[in-house]
Amino acid sequence: MKNTLELLDEKDQLKKRATELISGAENEVRKLNDVENTEFEAITIQLDQIDQEIRKIEEDNKRNLNKVTTTKQTNQTMENFSLLKAINDIANNRQLDERAQEVINAGKAEFRFAGQNASGQIILPMETRATISATSVPSGQAVIAEDKLGILEPLRSNLVMVQAGATYMTGLTGNVSIPAYSGSSVLWAGETASATDGAGIFYEVTLEPKRITAELSISKQFLIQDSLSAEEMLKRDIIKAISNKLEATILGSAAGSTTQPAGLLNGAVADTTDVNYAELVYMEAALESTNVKGNKVFIVSPSAKAILKTTLKASGVAAGFLMEGTEINGYNTFTTSAVPSNGVIFGCFEDYVIGQWGGIDLTVDPYSLASQGKVKLVINAYFDAKPRRAESFVKAILK
Repeated sequence: MKNTLELLDEKDQLKKRATELISGAENEVRKLNDVENTEFEAITIQLDQIDQEIRKIEEDNKRNLNKVTTTKQTNQTMENFSLLKAINDIANNRQLDERAQEVINAGKAEFRFAGQNASGQIILPMETRATISATSVPSGQAVIAEDKLGILEPLRSNLVMVQAGATYMTGLTGNVSIPAYSGSSVLWAGETASATDGAGIFYEVTLEPKRITAELSISKQFLIQDSLSAEEMLKRDIIKAISNKLEATILGSAAGSTTQPAGLLNGAVADTTDVNYAELVYMEAALESTNVKGNKVFIVSPSAKAILKTTLKASGVAAGFLMEGTEINGYNTFTTSAVPSNGVIFGCFEDYVIGQWGGIDLTVDPYSLASQGKVKLVINAYFDAKPRRAESFVKAILK
């Protein structure tokens, strides 16, 4: 079995080959021929398989790390990091300890690699994890949770988009151009009718780092806690703040700009008539007509789910609703409040890419909410998100 370095090297070689194919065709002012098309599609499949293998290795490593009960002394400072203590120290104008400084330095290194600036007092690296399982805690020392900095995997799993199949990329540097291809279509024609050009189009989707910011307010009483549950609660709140903001944008209706990605529901026109079974079938047909392959799913708002679960497929019958259980028209369906009211998105989310640059930048503001006995935590992170193929998604806003 190949290791991560070998897989990354293979991935780089495949990307170079894909770029050569595209460049060769562009230089000759032509489209890819059948042989090149086949090779490009095979490369795309291989890249997806490599990403899956890398993700599996990361998951296996995490499971193995959780079994470790001892660790090298060089890992000790990272393992004993307490986010609550670091925030409390800053809020009270105390110097951060050596453990916190090492974590912050690792976070700053991630931001430098990504080509971004970090301005907060606490910089959390996304992919650094503690590996110790302490058997005892010295008197007066804060209790430290195992795998304290394992923020990346919970963030991934908290995103409905990822559950639906979207690709989540980390460790990015600068702008990232992803080759994409709008597949060719084969059409019927009369015996003597002129042929219709069904060739596909090659293009690039560019991801550019855009800043997401969110705020949390933490009571000063909470900051002095030293329990594992308090640490985990704070970490979950940070993850939730980022994921909620990110998906509300991705699944929203706002137009894209230099500061935020476009929402998948952007441009959707609200239905003027009640939803019916035919509308859902036409959404399926829209994807099939453009040769969209892969696992197709629905993502709907809670209000749209309510409409679909109470609307019959055909009038005059006592059973058979548009949404049964967790499926619409036989397709798995995810529900999230990140989708605007009555919104429905159907598509192959494997054709959607979410990118992240650097770690998480935290600014501790002990003044704005001081009269309420609280500390404000300002969260900054850099993301971008775009579909590789716009035609892989259809959308509706139910009446």
